[in-house]
Amino acid sequence: MAQETTTYGRAGQPISNSQFYMWRCVIALAHADGMVQQAERDYINRVIAGMDRKNGLTDEQKATFQRDLEVPQSISDLLTHINEPQWRGQLIYFGGLLARADGTLDPREDEILKKLRADQLNSLDLDRIRADTKVAVQDEMFRHDLKMSELRPQGGLMAILDSLLLRLGIDILEN
Repeated sequence: MAQETTTYGRAGQPISNSQFYMWRCVIALAHADGMVQQAERDYINRVIAGMDRKNGLTDEQKATFQRDLEVPQSISDLLTHINEPQWRGQLIYFGGLLARADGTLDPREDEILKKLRADQLNSLDLDRIRADTKVAVQDEMFRHDLKMSELRPQGGLMAILDSLLLRLGIDILEN
């Protein structure tokens, strides 16, 4: 996997390469129906202005965004530069917002969004997710068991009574 780079704008806050290319993909999606509608252009320009205020985009970044608004780019080529999962997910979200910015969802835009969702799902490491979930559940169960053991009577007549009741299927600590 390529090293993630950042570019610093005038505000000194970094904008990652993945974030930059995610927005380039969103702009490319605006071209899917053959032309960038004014509502789409307004939406993108508001986002760029907001990023510039927050992150201080470089002149080169702003110029690239404006060129992309005029000349369609290949989403597949741009996607290869989005290495951070959060920005891959955000592409689907913001792409969906943009696709509906003009009040209609063009079938070509919808098709691209479906493909992006499918690609996102296919990129998931389900075995790793299952393993992480199993570990998390085991950890939670251990913490619960530990808490319950600390609450149970530790000695004397109460411990004997608790043990006897548990054997009968009665847990006095359950709500």
